[in-house]
Amino acid sequence: MILVKGSQRSLFLDEVDGYEIDVDGEGDPVELAIKRTATFKRNRKIFICSTPTVKDLSRIERAYMRSDQRRYHVPCPICGVLAPILWHNIEWPEGQPEQAALRCESCQALIPEHHKTAMLEHGVWVAQAEGDGVTAGYHLSALYSPLGWYAWGEMARDFLNAKHEGPEKLKTWINTCLGETWEESGEVVNQDILFARREHYPAVVPLPVLVLTAGVDVQDDRLEVEVCGWRTGEESWGINYRVLWGDPAAAPVWRQLDDLLASTWEREDGLNMRIVHCCIDSAGHRTEAVYRYVKPRQVRGVYATIGRAGAGRPIISSASNRKQGRTTLPVKLFTVGVDEAKGILYARLKEQAPGPGYCHFPEGEGYDEAYFKQLTAEKRVIRYQKGFPKAEWIKTRARNEALDCRVQAHAALCLLNPLWVAVEKRLAPRLPFPEQAIVEPVPSGHPFGLAAESSGSGTRRVKARDPYLERWRR
Repeated sequence: MILVKGSQRSLFLDEVDGYEIDVDGEGDPVELAIKRTATFKRNRKIFICSTPTVKDLSRIERAYMRSDQRRYHVPCPICGVLAPILWHNIEWPEGQPEQAALRCESCQALIPEHHKTAMLEHGVWVAQAEGDGVTAGYHLSALYSPLGWYAWGEMARDFLNAKHEGPEKLKTWINTCLGETWEESGEVVNQDILFARREHYPAVVPLPVLVLTAGVDVQDDRLEVEVCGWRTGEESWGINYRVLWGDPAAAPVWRQLDDLLASTWEREDGLNMRIVHCCIDSAGHRTEAVYRYVKPRQVRGVYATIGRAGAGRPIISSASNRKQGRTTLPVKLFTVGVDEAKGILYARLKEQAPGPGYCHFPEGEGYDEAYFKQLTAEKRVIRYQKGFPKAEWIKTRARNEALDCRVQAHAALCLLNPLWVAVEKRLAPRLPFPEQAIVEPVPSGHPFGLAAESSGSGTRRVKARDPYLERWRR
């Protein structure tokens, strides 16, 4: 938010990449604020600062590119040559990021971080471009943090963690630590590649899955549902995709959904898993029917959502009570940031190797060529609104129900927000089973406690004593 009263000689705008494009129809908030300095045009000072976001959409990037693009050059303690501290010159021994050091591009010496204080004291700002002649631009990354603040070793460790956790974490690291924009690698995903990499699951639910969620898309004559499995790092497995035919204004199709959500899904080690959270898109088709269905089932983790486009919206926002006339129905309506959700999904669909963020798909019914065409039925484009670039998702095919279902299933996981360490401790597969009777204690208050009991020839899993895994039995 910017508060500017009257004419101002000095103006400071912080985190401008988070500003809206248009404020109450009056235009760009940055331009509106700058106009307030018009009285002091000859001796005014305007400071615009921000953490950058996405390439070609970043306000601060555009402002910097108009400037003389200054970078802070520091002297090498060995050869004395001035150069900026750049990430690609930071090196460390394999598996030892805490020993990160700077490689001098001139003399190739490896500079330990304890030299950084002296280097910073003798550094100078060097312009990299002519610019517009009136704007001085300064770029500074976390690599310049003084000793004791944020070490190169910490930064290297955080980089490795972000790289391991997936593209969205890496994006945050690049934006906040390097002060660079994130460059999207294109938002079109080839459905044929995804179809060709389908896997044979040894069971309905593969062994690594720890949590099941569901996403529901509502159409005029049917419900489309996807059940997804998740593990630490949000690696995902498509479990079941189903079309439930029937008018959502009538009860029968919702009874089919009840049966589906009450089903158990057997994991490879014999554990019967249940869907713990489900999100249903309430926008556009049979909204009141969705509210009627969700109202008594919210205590079971079934929630109504509405999608909202726009940069910066989180995947899931706090709920608001849905009002109808003078009566407030006790229906919690969650807002899904569809731009963020689709961007993350498309980045994950491009992952080549199993691990955090990777998407697995099974062979067989439900996951046919039509499914993958729907999953990849949109693309991200840049359009200009009042002269400013804005990212939008547009359809490339008429049907995109599979994409909407996957977004809803991910939103359900975000609502659940599982403590993965605890989930792994209680639900991680244990194979082979021991041959003696075992009773595992259930930690007090933990939603994912399991018990095991003897089955004579070995050990079998029994129903959980908790609301998450028991809820559909009620």
